[in-house]
Amino acid sequence: MKYFFLVCHKPLGSSLQKCVEFSIGKSIEEIINIEITPNENLMEIQNLIEKAWRKCGKPQEIFVFSDLKGATPCNGLFSWLRGKEIFYRGVTGVNLPMLVCAINHKNLSLDALLEKVLEAKDKGIQSLNIF
Repeated sequence: MKYFFLVCHKPLGSSLQKCVEFSIGKSIEEIINIEITPNENLMEIQNLIEKAWRKCGKPQEIFVFSDLKGATPCNGLFSWLRGKEIFYRGVTGVNLPMLVCAINHKNLSLDALLEKVLEAKDKGIQSLNIF
């Protein structure tokens, strides 16, 4: 099973997860939601991610999403990844189209999945015109 680690400011991760589950029509156990509060430091974030990673069986391949590059959740994720010998791909700036795409293409390799998610990013953000 491929796991999707969603490391975002609280409550963005749970909101995105609920939206994806609503649109797909079922609960998605592959999404590992790790929400970060303003009080948590890098070590605490690393511990939260480590706990989640262990809870899902220490997968050696994961796809990671974070909300904002350079922000505390993303920095904690990067710090945690540097200490692991796991294969990962991922993106910052997560949005609903990207997450839905990832779930719908979860059987692809991580590299192919990354390409699909980046396509979804480009297709999912468009100007809204009535005509």
